Amino acid sequence: MFFRFGSVLSLIVLIALTGTAIEKQILQLKRAITHQQYRLDVLLDSHVRLRLEAQRLGTPASLLGPLERGELPLERPKKPHRTDLRRNPSNEMNQPSGTPG
Repeated sequence: MFFRFGSVLSLIVLIALTGTAIEKQILQLKRAITHQQYRLDVLLDSHVRLRLEAQRLGTPASLLGPLERGELPLERPKKPHRTDLRRNPSNEMNQPSGTPG
């Protein structure tokens, strides 16, 4: 009789401890998910802020003002020296392959 009572009592304690361990793990995972959601929100806010800043800096009005005041140097792009002949892609598409044109 005492053996049955002890085994039932130990089984109940084991089930309770297992449930507590599972709840602890669930809370830990929920905490990790909350932390990841917070980091995602911070990254999205940063992305939006940087995108707006890039759009603001890239507008012609903000570039023309400093350029007209002489704050930005105006340099013409250097033309690269091309050694190959210009191709006409429409002519290449109309000719069958293997035929010199």
